[in-house]
Amino acid sequence: MFFVSCDNYNKNNFKLAAIERFEKSFFEYELDSIDNLISDYPFLFPAQFSIQDWINIREDELRVEIFSETIEIYQDQYLIQNLSKLYHNLNKYFSNFNYPRSITLNNGIDYDYRIIYSNDMLLISLDCYLGESSFYSEIPSYQKSKMNKNYLFRDIAEKIALSFVKYPKERQFINRAIYYGKIMYFIENALDFEVLKVFKYDDSQINWLNKNEKLIWIKLIENEILFSTTNVYYENLILENPYSKFGTQLDYQIPPMVGKWIGYKIVESYIKTNNKNIVDILEMDEYELYLNSNFNP
Repeated sequence: MFFVSCDNYNKNNFKLAAIERFEKSFFEYELDSIDNLISDYPFLFPAQFSIQDWINIREDELRVEIFSETIEIYQDQYLIQNLSKLYHNLNKYFSNFNYPRSITLNNGIDYDYRIIYSNDMLLISLDCYLGESSFYSEIPSYQKSKMNKNYLFRDIAEKIALSFVKYPKERQFINRAIYYGKIMYFIENALDFEVLKVFKYDDSQINWLNKNEKLIWIKLIENEILFSTTNVYYENLILENPYSKFGTQLDYQIPPMVGKWIGYKIVESYIKTNNKNIVDILEMDEYELYLNSNFNP
């Protein structure tokens, strides 16, 4: 079993993360040892699949090619260094955060489940971060453009942060936008990710938002979206899509997740106006934060 120990520290005095390279174990194991692999990772072997099913996956030429590309791109030391830095920084802000059991794998390029974090376990599907890969030819362009090395640790950071910041009780759009705005602001300012990477935007999208922030705010008010509990606004303006959807001809110009962007800008305004830091706002009521943000694009 391939395993990298975490019982030491690097030169920056970061505790080193332990990485289990499950995809290596799976594709390099001897066929007669699969029972041991299943015993060590029972949660990765659903009962509805037979041992022969797993052997077939292991011997599938396409799956083997994906695995080969994965290990070529992701060296152990690269994963250890970056995960260690991220975990170290998370631990500074969340005292009850413990380094999770961190397992890399190939999940068949199921990008909806590229990162899973639960019960102190982190599953990282590296085959969803291969970059300009021929394996992504059937994937929508707005998705595959973000399936590369640049976003791997950003996605891990978001997944873990979401589990530590309480989701708002109120379902109004403004509450949910600010909740995600907190997460985006935290990832940028506490975990040291550039804002472009945080939002997965390019320069033209950031420039458009900065130039048209007031226009977006007016649309949210005029369409009575701010305090709406209608899920369609959450789906169209906060969740990841090719673009944000107001139902106008302008939609195709508006970058995705504009609700998160507005929430982020409200959080930024609150912190500047009230001279607060990121720790102060993580558990703060979203509506109270909005009222005291002095946000005026």
